[in-house]
Amino acid sequence: MDTPLDDASLTAFLEGQDSAWLTEQLMLIADEDPITRIRLSGAAGAESAVEEARAAVLSLVNAHLPDEDETDDEDDPLHRALDLLDDLIDYGFEDEIGDVADEAREVYVARHGEDDGEHLARLHVLADGDDDD
Repeated sequence: MDTPLDDASLTAFLEGQDSAWLTEQLMLIADEDPITRIRLSGAAGAESAVEEARAAVLSLVNAHLPDEDETDDEDDPLHRALDLLDDLIDYGFEDEIGDVADEAREVYVARHGEDDGEHLARLHVLADGDDDD
């Protein structure tokens, strides 16, 4: 019977692999997932990651349908894009991402109006740098 590996077993397997193989696997994933590619580029210090993130976030804000039932966060493309902005802040792009979030917030409000949803709340935090937690 095949059983999936738990996180600890998978982590142990990956830790034992050659870095060239791991790099190849990451590049395969990045080629299929633009958010992952932007995240990796940002971690590498590429300033182009900011513009790529801006394009992705603005596109997803425009495509977002706030009236639909929110899916699991992992399946929500806008949620993933906002997580990306958080990561880019951690990688040293705080000022640039604040500007991206401010622009995305303006587009969100113009397109969807003020709402009490999580996405707009996160855009406020990212744009203003305030975290009330």
